[in-house]
Amino acid sequence: MLKTVNNVIQVLEWKENITLKNIELFRQDMNNLLNQDSQNLILNLAETTYINSAGLGIIAESVVQAKRNNKELVISNMEDSIKEIFSIVKFSSFMKLFEVEEEAIEYFQAIAHD
Repeated sequence: MLKTVNNVIQVLEWKENITLKNIELFRQDMNNLLNQDSQNLILNLAETTYINSAGLGIIAESVVQAKRNNKELVISNMEDSIKEIFSIVKFSSFMKLFEVEEEAIEYFQAIAHD
């Protein structure tokens, strides 16, 4: 589900595991997020406990594509199993990861006032 926060932040709330059966829907939802007018994008993974390798690729490519378009995509609300995977693949080396969505929103609000 896509929602807008404070009129300037777009949030995609993905509420299921990312598997072969829904990978194309996840890709479409990520593309929809990237195509929003906002430069501040959050992927909320609160109810996701599994991401297959294709899903990891889509997330990584989306972060890179966002940067190319002068946008920033950050990730929030990762379960411990997802945090572990993100640590193994070193996602934190090229994207911002936040414990909860509120921290990601505060991050975007802080950089907007710089």
